[in-house]
Amino acid sequence: MIQVKTTALQEQQYEAKTLKEKSDLLIIVTPPKIDTNGRPAIEIADLVIIPISPSQVDFWATESIIELAKREKREILILINRANAKSKLIQEAHKFVNKMNVKKAKTILGNRQIFVSTMGLGLTVVEKQRTGKGCLEMLALAKEIQSFLKF
Repeated sequence: MIQVKTTALQEQQYEAKTLKEKSDLLIIVTPPKIDTNGRPAIEIADLVIIPISPSQVDFWATESIIELAKREKREILILINRANAKSKLIQEAHKFVNKMNVKKAKTILGNRQIFVSTMGLGLTVVEKQRTGKGCLEMLALAKEIQSFLKF
């Protein structure tokens, strides 16, 4: 069973410990910019997924969370998110990830309205849309994460 939990930054320490006790696997998805308040969740995560938009601002913001996760010796996976397939910035994102010496998801999530609208409904893309690019991207990402963790 996969459980998704969203918490405010102030609640992460409690929620992360509670979830870790009840779960075989804990994946933390964090915004590219996070401070030391997020450290407790990162300390116990099996995998830290950091979604970044292909933009220089996100590259700069992401460096601190990558360094924090590296210090905690956590598995890190960078996910290129809100990407425009025709943008040259995707190549810049690949260069950034290579420079930071971390793993990058092969799956790239496009800049799709379905991601925003389902979140507002408290649903996942797969629950709302059985086909379509957003659903296929999310299913590919789930398989990639399973393979990455050998779970």
